[in-house]
Amino acid sequence: EQSRLYILNRLLNQRCLDKIEIVGDELGLDIGSGLGVFSRMLAKKLLLGRMIGVERSPDQLNKARHLAREDHQDNLVEFREGSAYELPLKNNEWGTFDLVFIRFLLEHLAQPEIALQQAKKAMKPGAKIMLVDDDHANFRITPHTPAFEHLWTLYCRVYDKLGNDPYIGRNLVTLLHQTGFRNFKIDFILFGATAAEADFKHYANNLISILEGTKAEIIQIGEVSEELFMTYIQELEAWSQKEDATLWYAANWAEAVL
Repeated sequence: EQSRLYILNRLLNQRCLDKIEIVGDELGLDIGSGLGVFSRMLAKKLLLGRMIGVERSPDQLNKARHLAREDHQDNLVEFREGSAYELPLKNNEWGTFDLVFIRFLLEHLAQPEIALQQAKKAMKPGAKIMLVDDDHANFRITPHTPAFEHLWTLYCRVYDKLGNDPYIGRNLVTLLHQTGFRNFKIDFILFGATAAEADFKHYANNLISILEGTKAEIIQIGEVSEELFMTYIQELEAWSQKEDATLWYAANWAEAVL
């Protein structure tokens, strides 16, 4: 799983970074920093600033610190263990951050509004928040593959069963507005490729890995047996070998000012 996430970081991070206006002296906060790769890329641009990454998972936090040490960048970001619902900030740090980033986290939270309230509390007036998250209805693969259509529908239903929103990307501005932010801007982050591109295999493998990782939950819904699930996966693997195989997806980007 960590290997998959590391590859995802490589595919997405620069595209996200290109959209961010940075002066260089900002105090930044990355909520749900995961393996910390994006946090470190940002920190390199904050020559006179500082970057803090908050991650709930001890495993990912340990891996983030290990990767930073491997790259001789262990002083770039201060990684802290903590929840987006209760940020691990010191008393004198609340209300001081210039930039806050939350990427691919809100879709996994039953109460994303609490995370945004915490982010708002951490920010100083005029600070900017940037969100990137999924609207899984945006996901398309071609040529048409019925196995994907069925499995992806069931995958989205797993979110519903967990009390999460598989389409939260389309609601980012509304969530920001409800939390008291202003001056909204939106965009998309391309996450896709065609078989002729070198990175296509990573996109295709990620799709298959996501579905395999939720196999038990998908089967529990009751519409597919384990045998049919594995048949579907084989059909997806066959799709990924086609010369015209294409994966179309755009993650939703929303930013706002406090």
